[in-house]
Amino acid sequence: MQEESSLAWVRWHLSVLDGAPETEANANVRSLETNDKEMSRTMESVYPKGLAERVKARWPELNISASHLPEPGPLADLIDIAYQTSLLEEESRHVTARIAFLDRSDSVAASAPLSTPLEFDAPIPLTPHSVRKLAAAVSYFRSLLKVGLNASGGWQIQGMVTTGTHWINHDAGPHDQAGSLPACLIVHVNGPGHLLITYGAQRVLESHGGMVLEDAFDPFRSAWLPRRFVKVRESLLADLPATVQQGSSQICESFVKDFAQSVVRRALRLSRTRRHGGMLVYLPLGDEGERIADDWFRFRVRFKPNDHTKRFRQMMLRLMERAHQVGTRHGLQVITWDDYQHMDDTELMKIDRELIEFAHLLADLMDIDGSLVLDRSFRLIGFGAEILGDSHAKVVHRAIDLEATQAAPEAADSAGTRHRSAYRLVNGVPDAVAVVVSQDGDVRFVANQNDRTTYWPYLP
Repeated sequence: MQEESSLAWVRWHLSVLDGAPETEANANVRSLETNDKEMSRTMESVYPKGLAERVKARWPELNISASHLPEPGPLADLIDIAYQTSLLEEESRHVTARIAFLDRSDSVAASAPLSTPLEFDAPIPLTPHSVRKLAAAVSYFRSLLKVGLNASGGWQIQGMVTTGTHWINHDAGPHDQAGSLPACLIVHVNGPGHLLITYGAQRVLESHGGMVLEDAFDPFRSAWLPRRFVKVRESLLADLPATVQQGSSQICESFVKDFAQSVVRRALRLSRTRRHGGMLVYLPLGDEGERIADDWFRFRVRFKPNDHTKRFRQMMLRLMERAHQVGTRHGLQVITWDDYQHMDDTELMKIDRELIEFAHLLADLMDIDGSLVLDRSFRLIGFGAEILGDSHAKVVHRAIDLEATQAAPEAADSAGTRHRSAYRLVNGVPDAVAVVVSQDGDVRFVANQNDRTTYWPYLP
C-alpha cells in the first residue's frame, strides 16, 4: 500500500507543477525552500512517510504526550489513506472527513463534554472507499470518524463521535463553549490534496497545494490587512462618549480589530459549512465607495443608506462602552480582546449575541449568487452583486508570506468564475478587498499589495 500511495502522492505534486515554465514562480519556489526555518513551510514534495516524520517532530514541540500518537509506520499509513480519500468524489462532490485516533471512549467525555462517542458493533476496515461511503452520514462539520488499530496493526473504523459545530467557531467569539473536540490526533480531509492535522483544536501542521505549513497562514495576522481599516478603528474610538475617552481605563485599538475579525471569521466559517460558495467585498469609505459601487457592480438588491445599514458600528460602540464600564469596575488600565473574553456580564453577552447574528446575516447574504458588498466600516451596501468592468487580470500573484514580499505569479484564468471576478475587481480598483469562498470550502483574500493583484489562501 505504501508504495502505491507514494506514487499517487508523487502524481499529485507533479500535476501541481505540470507545464510550469522556468519563470519567476519557480524561482520563488526555490527561494521559499531555502527559507524554510524562517517561514516554517516548504514547497518540497513530501511523501506520507515524510509527512508522518514532520508530525512526529512537531508533537514534542507542542508539548503533546507521545501516547496520543501512533507509531511512525501506522501514522504514515493513516496519512496515506486520508490523502487518497481527499482525491475521491461522492455524487460529484469532493469527499471531506475528520478522522480521529481515539483508543478510549472515556477520553472523549473527559476532554470533550460536548461530544458523544458512538461505537460500531463491528469495526470496518479503514480505506478511502469506506470513508467515502460513510462521509455523508458522518458529516465533516458535525462528526468524527473514530479509528484505531486492530490486533494485526491495521487501521479500522471503530465508531463515530458527534461533536456538533461548536468546534468550527472555537476561536471566533469570546463566549463560545470550549471542549467540543476530544484531545486526540485528528486528520482533517479538507479537499483534494488538502490535509490538516491537529491535536484536538490545536493545529500541528497542514499540507495543501504542494506546501507543508507548520504555522498558520492567516491574512488576519498580517500587517497590510488591518492597515486598510485603521481609519474605521480610529473613528470608533473617537466617537465613544467623553466619559469613556477620559476615564481611567482605555479601550485598546487592537480590541476593535480583534472583535471585527472575529465577526468575519465566523461569517466565513458559516459560509464554508454551507458548501455554496460566496464572495465578500470591502470598498473604501464615503463618496469613493459609492462611486465604485455605482461603476463596478450590478446589484440584485441595493440597500437604502440609513442608520440600519450601519448596524455593526452601532453595536461596536455599545459593546466598547459597556466593556469600558466593566473594565473600570475591575481596575483595568487598558482593555484588550483577551480581557473581554474573560468578562462575565449579562449586557455584554446580549451584545455579543447580536454580533453573532450579524455574522449569520453576512453569511446568508453571501449565499446569494454574486457578491456581498460592504464598506470598511461594515456598512451594508448591497448583495447579489455582479462585478462589472473590463479590467481583465491576466496574471495574479499567490502570496508566499503574509505581507506578500514574496509572491509567485499564476495565470488568472486558471481559477474559477468567482476568483476571476475578484481578480478583475482588484485589478481595476486597487483599494478594494475581496474574500472568496469556494464551494469546496477554500477561502482566498484578494487585494492589491506591492502594486500587484495578489491572493492569500486562508489557512488559520
